[in-house]
Formats: sequence, C-alpha cells, structure tokens
Amino acid sequence: MKILKYTLLFLLVLILFGLIYVSMQSSDYNVSRSKVIEQPISKVFNTVNDLKTWEQWGPWHDEDSTIVVTYGDKTVGVGASDSWTSKDGPGAMKTVAVEMNKSILQEMRFGDYEPSEILWGFEDVGNGTKVTWTMRDDKAPFFFKVFSALSGGWDNMLGPMLENGLNNLDGVVKAIPDKYTLSKVTIVDADEKIFVGYPFKIKIDQEAMMKAFTESLPKAGMHAANSGLVEGDFIPAALYHKWDEKTGETEFHIGLFLHKEMPLAEGMEKVTVAGGKYATISKFGNYGDGDYEAHTAIGKYLEATNMKSRFPLYEVYVNDPSKVKPEEIQTDIYYPIE
Repeated sequence: MKILKYTLLFLLVLILFGLIYVSMQSSDYNVSRSKVIEQPISKVFNTVNDLKTWEQWGPWHDEDSTIVVTYGDKTVGVGASDSWTSKDGPGAMKTVAVEMNKSILQEMRFGDYEPSEILWGFEDVGNGTKVTWTMRDDKAPFFFKVFSALSGGWDNMLGPMLENGLNNLDGVVKAIPDKYTLSKVTIVDADEKIFVGYPFKIKIDQEAMMKAFTESLPKAGMHAANSGLVEGDFIPAALYHKWDEKTGETEFHIGLFLHKEMPLAEGMEKVTVAGGKYATISKFGNYGDGDYEAHTAIGKYLEATNMKSRFPLYEVYVNDPSKVKPEEIQTDIYYPIE
C-alpha cells in the first residue's frame, strides 16, 4: 500500500509540475515560414486567396483524412469563409483583409476558442514569388499551450506544418497552366487622343474595381451605340490618374477613346490625352489574368533603361471578349514617358 501511495503521490507531483510548466509557457506566438515559388506573383496570390484551393495543399489534410469542409457563399477575397469538422473538432476560417498581390489577413477559429490570425505576404523576387506564411496569437488557450509544451515550443509545433503547406502550395501552383501571354515592351509614338468616361476615386480593391468596370464599360458602349457610333468609331479603355499603394487609393476613368465625336452621357467626363512617347505592352488572356505581370514588366523595362513614366497611363481593350477565345483577349497598356 505504501508503494502505491508513494507512486500516486509521485504522479500527482509530476502532474502538478507539468501544469505549472505549461502555465508558464507564453500565450503569445508568432511563427513564420517563407519559400520562393518560381511562379508569377498573381498566380500564387490568386491560389491562396481562393479558399477552395486549400484542400489541395493545406498540410492538415495530409494528416487528417476525416476533415470535411463546408464553404461559405463567398470563397475569394474579403469575406470569404469556410468551416470544417474532423476527429479533432470543428473549426472555421474567414478572410478579413486583402491587398492585391501583397498580403492576405485571415482569422482561424478552433471550436469555441477565440480566433488566431493568419497572415500571408507575397513579394516579387527575381526568380519568382517569395511567400511568407505566418500564424500568430496573443492569447492562446491553455489547451493549445499543452501541445506547444509537448512539442518543445510554438515554433517546433507550427513551423513544420507551415513548411509542409508551402511545399504543397509550390506543387499545386506549378501544376496550374498559365492563362496569359505577354508581348515585349516597346516604345511607340502615340497621337493625342480624346477620351470620354465615368470617373472613379476608390480604394484599390479587386471586387470594387471589377464592379466599376462591369457596370461602366457596357454603359459607355451602349451610349455610344445610341449616339449613332458604330464599331471602329470608338474603343473601350481605362485612364488611370493615380495608383497609390501606400494609401490604397486609385483614381481612374472607365470609358472610350473616340475616333468620332459624340455627346456626353450624364456623369461622363471628357479628357484629352497627350501624345508623345509611350512604353507599351500587349497582354493576351482574360481580364484579371496577368495584369499585374504586364504592368510589372513595363516598370522593370523603364528601370532598366533609366526612363521615368508619369500619369495618366491607360489600358485599351482591343477586342470583344465574346467574339474571341479567352487566350486571345487583348489588352494594350501604355505608360507615357517623361
């Protein structure tokens, strides 16, 4: 009986010391891992930004086959969400902030615990995209601290999982075929042009800009047709006056370059675009695919040739996407040279 008594006492002491040790573990953690993926930044960003792709590369799916994911009404961008059940309990994730091709901030919740943060960073490097995946919290629950203590700390517990996820992401992104092609950057002499369009001053936000374009371009084209203009008398375009990534603001017009005069519709403005030397590139592919890479290519060309650009720059939507294949949709981009 004495042996049993001392054994139980010893176990009690061990448990007590274990609880004290765990309670002394930090409730704060900030664990990151980075990897260079040799693919365009928009391709990598768009994959992570779409929650439906996570089942293909998320590291926890490799370890737990019981995970069943349910998607929210939205799965891309701010407001995207999903939830899951598994043998280890339920969880949920929500995207709360997005900076295109720069960063994604998400909240992840396990059970009824307070959510922790997930932060993604994307950086265009010489041979691809540097992706940084961070998990952080400042009030981790005691239950999680137990696993951290048993693993030898937060970094040892979370780091390998992040590394596995980034390796999986690398393979998934590389397997996705490119959806666009780019021409070489050239310098051209452009004539003065007359532009008419609807002005916008909004935050740099993919959804807000897409909404502006899908509403305003058809409206401008319809007004031109109602004014007696036919194909060849105008061409759809966008004129950018400001793009400030520090403030997250952009100012632009959506409308038409005119080859024949027409009256302005309500809300339209007329802009004379100066002629001169322009750096230009053609992108072939659906709207949104490869846009970042096309603008980046011009930026790199100007830097390499010691040239500087100025606003306004413009995009011309050369052909009708309903009449050509997706890979033939042409967007010409022009940067005026100082």
